[in-house]
Amino acid sequence: MENKIKELKEFMANEKQKTQLQIDNLIADDREDEARTYRAALNIYDVFTSLIDVPYKQAAGDERGFIDGFKKLSVNVPALWRNSLSKAKEHNDAEKIMIEEAKLKVADSIIEKFDELF
Repeated sequence: MENKIKELKEFMANEKQKTQLQIDNLIADDREDEARTYRAALNIYDVFTSLIDVPYKQAAGDERGFIDGFKKLSVNVPALWRNSLSKAKEHNDAEKIMIEEAKLKVADSIIEKFDELF
């Protein structure tokens, strides 16, 4: 279990680094609005680190307990972003839509990697 968690965290660290590079390039190209979207997505890697650490500590070595705990959190937390996306669409808030979609894309990629490993 520890090796799988390590691999997942390495995946997130690599993706976070790529996202930071995208932000830097967008800022260099004077595309601050797009960079803001990626900054929001960048924070999701930190959120998911906590979503891994909390059930890991609670499971006390029980892989099934860890998986169940992570699955529960990985549904509940992005649900808030999906709700925010829905409201942004209702109000035609293009910037908020882009931000929420970027956050959900990151969340989905992490969940997909988790499912691949576990």
